[in-house]
Amino acid sequence: MIPKARTLAGKHTLEGVGVHSGEHATLTMGPAEAGGVRFRRVDLSGSPEIPADLDHVVGSEMGTNLGVGDVKVGTVEHVMAALYAAGVDHALIDLRGPEVPILDGSFQRYLDAVSDTGTLELETTAEVISAKGRVTVTTSGGSSYEVTPAESLRVTATIDFEHQAIGRQHGSFDVTEEAFRREIAPARTFGFRQDGEMLRARGLARGTSLDNTIVLDDDGIMNDSLRFEDEFVRHKIGDLIGDLALIGRRVRGHIVSECPSHEGNIKLARTL
Repeated sequence: MIPKARTLAGKHTLEGVGVHSGEHATLTMGPAEAGGVRFRRVDLSGSPEIPADLDHVVGSEMGTNLGVGDVKVGTVEHVMAALYAAGVDHALIDLRGPEVPILDGSFQRYLDAVSDTGTLELETTAEVISAKGRVTVTTSGGSSYEVTPAESLRVTATIDFEHQAIGRQHGSFDVTEEAFRREIAPARTFGFRQDGEMLRARGLARGTSLDNTIVLDDDGIMNDSLRFEDEFVRHKIGDLIGDLALIGRRVRGHIVSECPSHEGNIKLARTL
């Protein structure tokens, strides 16, 4: 049975800094009856819109970026994951600033915003894409994916880092709103202190802090504590869900990934 499409029941505003740009941004998510999820740069003349879909992906290095011409929106995966997990098919997101706020580095506050606003069922049906056979995707960077048929979406992933605080981690979760809220949403993004100077010189990671990123140095994590022992792989799974949401349809299948990356996630989404 194909469910009805859903949208937000009202508007909710969040504000904060962009993790890469370091610039302040204000984001207001609100209802739309059609058109999928769209970003609107209300800080620019004419408030140009960017559809949140695969045709408008313009970058996937350390985050997923969308664009139309010179107009861009950076790091969309956290808000997209929250909308997808909550079953929101159509929404209009007004953004003042070049990048979605990182907030605390997790998906939690975006999901809470959707819950606070509530959702509405529309007259139209949701679009669904189902895996009919085995699909495999690999990247030159070492990410691999296998998709097999399933009644709903399940994501299984393994990551492997040499750092002592991460190592090899594995997680597998059904992507329901309840499971996402409990198992994935609190997991924060992470990075390595030794990479910070190089990234900032390239215009990245300029908004990072211990308030929005798990930072690792040679001794371990610099933050007070982790929210999950395997918080790192949980966040990677959340990112994968957010990138998959750019298909613009609800996905049915079991995705098994080794070392997922934004580049690989987008390639997977295009393949599906």
